[in-house]
Amino acid sequence: MEHRRLLTALVLAITTSSATLAQQDDTAPRRPFQGRQSTLSGGLELAVPVGDFNNVWGRNFWGFSANFTYPARLLPFDYGFDFGYGRMGTNEATITVQQPAPNAAVEGDLTVRSKVYSFLGMVRLRPINGRVSPYIEGLFGARQFTTRSDLTIADGSAPDSWDRNANAWTGAYGWAAGTLVGFGPQFYVEGRVERLWGGRVEYADPESIEITPAGDVSYDKLESATDVVNVQLGVGIRF
Repeated sequence: MEHRRLLTALVLAITTSSATLAQQDDTAPRRPFQGRQSTLSGGLELAVPVGDFNNVWGRNFWGFSANFTYPARLLPFDYGFDFGYGRMGTNEATITVQQPAPNAAVEGDLTVRSKVYSFLGMVRLRPINGRVSPYIEGLFGARQFTTRSDLTIADGSAPDSWDRNANAWTGAYGWAAGTLVGFGPQFYVEGRVERLWGGRVEYADPESIEITPAGDVSYDKLESATDVVNVQLGVGIRF
């Protein structure tokens, strides 16, 4: 009987102590940057060439971008990755493709696209973790300028094919500034501006691309630095 009383008293003591500790944890002050979340966003991007790139290329182009960040729990920094895609130009033509008998010659659609990809690591300083969260970033990585031909046979008698006509890589670095504006507990709208400095590179001039009836592709090459300002608007999610 005495053992049961001791056991009951011990259980009550443990339960009371656990409840007290839990209440203390709930009311304890949080560390300044505790509770930050990862982010994933994407949206439209307008690329505005500057400097030598603007003098040689001289045209804006559209694309899209996406980025992912992961928070440093004890500091107001996020680490992540930024991806960008821009279409510099496109040319299309219907060509004659020679095939083994009985389909000696068939029509095909040849599309030549010049594109640029960005692969950038980032370090983001985001001191305010609220509904409105401004930030600045440091960016570093590489950009790829590529021209590719895609052939589609009109009657489906042969598989689609592609060929890379030109391809060049260059390093890039820069900064970005933006703001996250939340709506609801998880979703947000993001606006940001990037300023990138890039090395010199040769790339195809899309306006010079010519396609012969036989499917031969020719084009002129341009060479310049690749400095650019990217203006981005998109939506994202915190998790």
